[in-house]
Amino acid sequence: MPGVDEGIFFPVKKLREWSEQVFRKAGVPHDDSILLADSLITANLRGVDTHGITRMLPVYINRIKNGVMNPETKLTVLRERLSTALIDCSNGPGQIGSDYAMNMAIEKASKTGTAFVATTHSNHFGAGAYWAMKALEHGMIGFAATNAPAVFAPTGGKKAMLGTNPFAVAIPAGNEMPFVLDLATTVVARGRVMLHKKQNIPLQPGWAFDESGRPTTDPVEAVKGLLAPIGGYKGYGIALAIDIMSGVMTGSNYGSHFPGFPDINMEEPSDIGGIFCAVSIDSFMDLSEFTERMDTALREIKNCPLAEGNERIYIPGEIEMGTYEKRIHEGIPLPEVVVGEFENIGEEMGVPF
Repeated sequence: MPGVDEGIFFPVKKLREWSEQVFRKAGVPHDDSILLADSLITANLRGVDTHGITRMLPVYINRIKNGVMNPETKLTVLRERLSTALIDCSNGPGQIGSDYAMNMAIEKASKTGTAFVATTHSNHFGAGAYWAMKALEHGMIGFAATNAPAVFAPTGGKKAMLGTNPFAVAIPAGNEMPFVLDLATTVVARGRVMLHKKQNIPLQPGWAFDESGRPTTDPVEAVKGLLAPIGGYKGYGIALAIDIMSGVMTGSNYGSHFPGFPDINMEEPSDIGGIFCAVSIDSFMDLSEFTERMDTALREIKNCPLAEGNERIYIPGEIEMGTYEKRIHEGIPLPEVVVGEFENIGEEMGVPF
């Protein structure tokens, strides 16, 4: 998308090193800085710039500087059973608790077949696919979801009470690319609207409503108004289910109880919850048989007769993988306004961009 996903191209290695240094300067421990940078850079590589350094690095740094997010994360297991656990993340960066929780889910699933681990008192965790995809190399299905500050109203209402509440599912295949679905329960992520607002680029019709509930393509009005849920009442239902599991069940904030958006609220912790699941495929059939069947199923989908005006059918995750392969060689594009932000951050923190 011109002006949002495009800009000045920078080498991946340079951006990664700079991001790690900035996080360390902000007080994030060495290994945690590497994880933070990797999760954000990976989002950029996959074309999910709204959840990469493009938007989230300045937000994280500002929250740490303002004392509303702890740079160091102390993880505490509050409850644990054979196939479940609840992890307190002590208001650290969301990626740190998410990594611990997903790894624990994978380890537990290797013994019990399926495991479900949740996090509480956490923060924005980046792109959900990053966590779900960790299960792939273990021959497992991965699932990750989180809740977020309210941006849309329940069906029939006019007050924002539910967040974008994204979820991701990753399923391994054999010779085909894995199935990787990562989406918000709104038509577009709020981060996309914020990037449009930052560059004064109109939104696409159907993305948002203004404060009076009228459709708008003005990103400034959209930020003050509401986002549109996917599938109408169906999107509302999915978002509510994720909010209940991520927020109500974990003891974190939920619905309209969030103190504000991470990029705006610099006074109180977000207290976000997350859920992470791993399913061991060999609990149901041999992995080799499953991946063979997956290859067949995916090829059948891709070989579906094309509707007029279409050139091919994509499997979820395929476009992102293509973007990854392209950007790993060509670099990551940063809009000029973001480059300016990074220059200011670098000067402020003694890490020149």
